[in-house]
Amino acid sequence: MPRLRAGRVILQFGDGGLILLAPSVEAAVARFLSDAEIRLEAGGIFVGSHRGPHVEITACTTPLPRDVRRPTLFDRRDPGHSAAALEAWTRSGGTETFVGEWHTHPVDDPMPSGLDRRTWASIMGRVPDPVVFLIAGRRSVWCAHGWRGELRRAAVLDGE
Repeated sequence: MPRLRAGRVILQFGDGGLILLAPSVEAAVARFLSDAEIRLEAGGIFVGSHRGPHVEITACTTPLPRDVRRPTLFDRRDPGHSAAALEAWTRSGGTETFVGEWHTHPVDDPMPSGLDRRTWASIMGRVPDPVVFLIAGRRSVWCAHGWRGELRRAAVLDGE
């Protein structure tokens, strides 16, 4: 993503909780911020693990064939996203799972829309564990940690 240095991205929310984003995940998301891709929103899920108050994101999905990509909408419809989370859960013996979702906005500095917030509230109502929501723009990201219906904005601490 344009505003972060190469390496593991660390974001902080609330009272010291961290979101660790693996370099491979950052690279996968950044691919959809290129001039050729940014015209249409893209997205996917985050896979990783909960470590106390922290969330470690080790993998993500990217747009799949049945997903809808429009200039102002990404609709995750392909069952491959859920299959990826289930496969990670099975492969890891239950330590890795769905930990959130990401999508792009074709703007420099993204902000969540009303639809984004309603979708996230629905996810928080179905998922008992904390989740991460990230919107990537051309110049920056908007990221939050969500749990029990509450969103806590995350700030970039480090890009090493």
